[in-house]
Amino acid sequence: MGTNYKLKGKIVEAGLTEGKTAEMIGIDYKSMSNKINGKTDFKQSEINKILSILQNRGLEVTYEDVF
Repeated sequence: MGTNYKLKGKIVEAGLTEGKTAEMIGIDYKSMSNKINGKTDFKQSEINKILSILQNRGLEVTYEDVF
């Protein structure tokens, strides 16, 4: 597992930061950083929340687009 640059890009495209996204899905910044950088895995519930947040901000994204 490496850094998820696609997800990082979509977060920025949505006008968010990793920290704000972490807060929105209910985890701390360090956990979010570890997950984006491939050190730990996202839970399915976190993935669903992230996709929902991005879609609610007007991005047309699917699981395959960012994970």
